[in-house]
Amino acid sequence: MKFTINKDSVTTDTTFGNLSVSTNEEEGYRPFQLFIASLAGCSGTLLRTILTKKRMDVDHMEILADYVRNPEESNRFEEIHFTAYVQTGHTLTEKQAERISQLVLTNCGMIQSVLSSMEITFKIQLVDAKHPLQEK
Repeated sequence: MKFTINKDSVTTDTTFGNLSVSTNEEEGYRPFQLFIASLAGCSGTLLRTILTKKRMDVDHMEILADYVRNPEESNRFEEIHFTAYVQTGHTLTEKQAERISQLVLTNCGMIQSVLSSMEITFKIQLVDAKHPLQEK
């Protein structure tokens, strides 16, 4: 990948389009947003693939990411906790959900790339299809 360093941002062209990164939200995506998004994107698509292979249709899925940063150490990430809210007509036992969560953590390349430097958890919560997901 090639990046152009501008006055207030860094840009790159991707096959999907131009990407601008900046500490100023008015100039581009903030680096921490892209970092969390890459982990959520990788783990979320992997979760959907696993559920599909288990023949579980997913009506809707959202992932909530909570994180803890350490202002004493360059505001580095100390913890990231993902909760996947899944609407499906199927059921999962707690043991099955834990096993699938572990598969996600073990097989997501983005998570594996940073797992040794911070605590990362991934939890699956089934949501009743009759009740829409709400902001958590």
